[in-house]
Amino acid sequence: MPAPSVAPGAVVVRVRYSLISTGTELASLAPITSSIKGDTLTEQMADLSSKATYYLGKAARDPRKAIKVARNIVTSYIASRTPQLRSAPSVPPQAPKEVRPLVWSAAAASKFATKEAGGLELVTDESPANYQAISDPIAITKGLAVELRLEGDLDGAPLGLGLLNEDRSSWIALLTIGPGPVADTFAFEVPDGCTEVTVVLCNAGAAKASKVSLERAEIRLTAPDASGLPVSEMGHQGWNVGYSAAGEVIAVGAGVQDVAVGDLVACAGAGQANHADYVVVRRNLVARIPKGCSVQAAATTTVGTIALQGVRRADPRLGEVVAVIGLGLIGMITVQLLRAAGARVIGMDINESRVAKARELGIDAASSNPAELATIIRDMTGGHGVDATLITAASKSHTLINQAMEITRRRGRVVIVGDVGLKVDRANFYRKEIDLLMSTSYGPGRYDHTYEEQGHDYPYAYVRFTLNRNMQTYLDLIARGQIAVDPLIELIVPIDNAPEAYRRLAQSGQTLPLGVLLEYQADLRPLPQPKDARRIVLRGGQSPQRDRIGYALIGAGAFGTHMLVPQMDKRPDRFQLRAVVSRDAVRGSNFARSRRVAVLASDPSEVLSDPAIDLVVIATRHDDHADQVVAALAAGKAVFVEKPLAITWDGLEKVREALVSAGDSARLMVGFNRRFAPAVTRLRQEICDRRSPLIISYRLNGGYIPKDHWIQNEHGGGRNIGEACHMYDLFRSLAGAEVASISATSIAPPESAAHLRNDNFAATIRYADGSVGNLVYTALGPKDGLPKERIEIFVDGEAYLIDDFKSLTRCSNGEVLWQARTAEKGHFEELSSMGDALARDEPMPISVGEILETTAVSLHIEDMIYGRA
Repeated sequence: MPAPSVAPGAVVVRVRYSLISTGTELASLAPITSSIKGDTLTEQMADLSSKATYYLGKAARDPRKAIKVARNIVTSYIASRTPQLRSAPSVPPQAPKEVRPLVWSAAAASKFATKEAGGLELVTDESPANYQAISDPIAITKGLAVELRLEGDLDGAPLGLGLLNEDRSSWIALLTIGPGPVADTFAFEVPDGCTEVTVVLCNAGAAKASKVSLERAEIRLTAPDASGLPVSEMGHQGWNVGYSAAGEVIAVGAGVQDVAVGDLVACAGAGQANHADYVVVRRNLVARIPKGCSVQAAATTTVGTIALQGVRRADPRLGEVVAVIGLGLIGMITVQLLRAAGARVIGMDINESRVAKARELGIDAASSNPAELATIIRDMTGGHGVDATLITAASKSHTLINQAMEITRRRGRVVIVGDVGLKVDRANFYRKEIDLLMSTSYGPGRYDHTYEEQGHDYPYAYVRFTLNRNMQTYLDLIARGQIAVDPLIELIVPIDNAPEAYRRLAQSGQTLPLGVLLEYQADLRPLPQPKDARRIVLRGGQSPQRDRIGYALIGAGAFGTHMLVPQMDKRPDRFQLRAVVSRDAVRGSNFARSRRVAVLASDPSEVLSDPAIDLVVIATRHDDHADQVVAALAAGKAVFVEKPLAITWDGLEKVREALVSAGDSARLMVGFNRRFAPAVTRLRQEICDRRSPLIISYRLNGGYIPKDHWIQNEHGGGRNIGEACHMYDLFRSLAGAEVASISATSIAPPESAAHLRNDNFAATIRYADGSVGNLVYTALGPKDGLPKERIEIFVDGEAYLIDDFKSLTRCSNGEVLWQARTAEKGHFEELSSMGDALARDEPMPISVGEILETTAVSLHIEDMIYGRA
C-alpha cells in the first residue's frame, strides 16, 4: 500500500499498536467464516458467497453495496488460499523455466484453429460461461508462479482467463479480459501442493459470441525474488477495520499547530484510526500521549473514551452505588473509572472468568448470576437499588435493559453504552421514574462534521469535556495510575500474523481475550519501493498498451469508479487506465487491484511526472478541482475534470492563469456532459438552420439534500455551482453565442428552514444572438411522480420537449424524434469525443472560452442569489 499523504487539518501517524475490538469487528465475521462448506474451492466459494451476501445484506442499507462487499469477501478468501510469502522462500529459489507456447484444445468454441507460438483463432459459443479452449496440463514446480503472455485481439464480449487445478475440479484463479487489443502478461500464484495447472479461456457472462485472435500465447514459471512478495498482488483486497490506534506523528497538515512531528499520539475514529502501518487522522481525533502512559495502553484510547463518556452520562456522585452490566473491555474500564470517581461498583457478566478479573481490579462486588446480583444490590443499598446502571454489554436481547430497570432505584439513571435491545417493559420504567440515557460514542463532537472534519472546537467554558478532551482525560488517568489498562491487554499479535489471528478469534468457541493489540514491527524485506513511498507499483498489473491514451484516475469515489471509468472502458481503442490516486487507501487500492492497474498513489503529484500518463481524470470533491487542474496543466498533462471546474472566483482565476501559461499545448475538458446527450445532438440537427433566437425553459426537480451533506458545504460549493453549471453549459452550446446578461432570484427561507437558496432559485441568461435560457432549479418537489429534468425549446414557430433525457418530441405533431428506456445524459459521448480529439491532436470538444464562461456564470449567479457584489 502507498503511504498516505497528509491532508489539511490532519496528521499522518506511523502506527505502533492498534486495538482489535473483539466485539465490534468480529461480530459480523464469525458467522461468515465459522463453517465454510465444501470439499473443492469452487464449492467453498459458492457457500462463502451465499453466507457473505446474506449477513451483509441484512446489515447494509444498500443491497447492491452489500452484494459488492460480499463479492470482495469471496475474492479475499480466494487470495487467502494462496500462500503469501513474507520472508525468503522456505526452499531454495528455482531457476525460472524457459518460455514455451501453450498447446490448445477446443472446448465449446463454435470455430477453433491453432497457430504458431501458441496462438489460436476462435469464435465462442453464446453460453454465459462455457469453456471455449483448454490448454494441455502444465507441470508446476513447488515455489514457482505462473506467467502467461497473450498477444492478439478480442472482439465482442469480455472473455475469462483462468487456471484450473490438477483434476480440473476448481479454479485456482480467474480474471476477465475486456474487448480490444491484448498485449499483456498475466501472473498467477499457485497454492502449495498443486503440481499441475490447466489454462482455460471461457465466456465471462455475456451470453453472446466473441471472436478471439491470439498471435502469441506463452507460459513460463517464475521464481519469487528476495522480497518474498507474490508475483501478483491483484487478488488481495483490503478492509477498513479498526478504530483505535497509537503511534508517532510523521507529518502535520496545514492548520495543525499544537501537534508536531515526533509526538506520540493516540488516534480514534472508524475510517481513520484503522489497522494500517500509516493512518491519516483529523486533529480533533488525535491526543498526545502524556509521560507515564505507554503506547500500548494508549492504543485502547477509543474504547476507553467510550467508557468515559458513558460514565459522564451516568454522572456518579461520591458514595453512590453503580452497577455495570457487561464486563468486557469497555466494562472493565468503566468499573475503574467509576471507582476513580468515588462510587462503589457492582458488576455483572455471564462469564465467570471476567467476573474474577473484575475482582482482581478492585470491584466492590460482582457476580455471573442475576439472582445473586439482585441479592448483592439489596444488601449494599438497603433494598433501594443502585443509583445508576451502565449497560456495557452487547446483546440484541431486551433482557439486559429490563434487568437494569429492576436493579436501579427510584429516580435513578440507566445509561446505554453497548448495543442492546431497547424494548423496555413499562412498569418499572414508569413506576420508578427512571432516566434512560444514551451514551454516544466518544462524547460531544462525535459525528459533527464541523468538529471532526473541519476541526472547529467547542468553547471550553461551555463544553468542558468534548470528544478530544475525553481522550486526553483517559490518557491522563492512565499516566497518573488511576486506572490500569495493561492487565486488560491479554494478547499482542504481530501485524504479519493478523489474518490468522482474526481467523482464530472469529472461529473461537471460547471466551475471547479482553484486549487484543496488533503490533507494527519494522519490515526489513527488500521491498521494490520504500515503505513510506506515496506511489507504488503493484505486481501483476496490466502492461501499457501501444497507441492508447494512458490515464490516471484521481479520486476513487463512486462517480469516478462507477461512471467515468466504465464509460471510458467502452473505448478500449482509445483509453487505458494506468494509475489510481486516492486518499482513501482501501477504496483506491481495491479498485486498482480489481482492474489490474499497476500504479497506485495517495498523492496526485506522484503521478504527474510519469511519462506513461497522458491524461489526468479528476473525480475528487469539488473544492479540490481547481488546484488539481492547475497542477496537471503545469505538468503538461491533458485534463478531464468532472464539473465544476472551480467553486470560487480565486480558483477560477488560478485555472485561467494556468491555461495562459500552458499556451496552445493546454488540453482541458470539463464534465459538462448534457450537451453531448443523444437527445440534444438530435435537437441540434432539427434547429441547425434556425432563423429566430431560442427560448429555452429548463426545469430541474433536484430532490432534497440535507444541509450537512458535503455537496452543500465548503467541499461541494452548493448545487448551483456544483450541478446547475450543466444547465448553463447546455444553454451556451445551443445558443452558440456569448452571454450578454444574467439575472437570478431565489426563495427567501426563514432562518429555521431546512431549505437553501442555492438549490431553490430561478436564473435567466440572455445571449448575444438574442436567445434566452431560463432555469428553474428546486429541491422542494417530490422524489416520485415527477421526472427530474424537463427542457422545452421554442424556435421558429415550433417547440421541442426533452423529457428527462429519455425522449425528444416535436410538440406541434407529437412526433418522437429520439427515445431510450433510460436517461442518457451524454457521459459516453463526451468522453469518447475527448478521446478522439486527443488521439488526433485536435481541439477539445468544448472550447476553453466556453468552459471559463460557464463557470463564471455559475459563480455570478451564486453571488446574485446571496446578494454579494
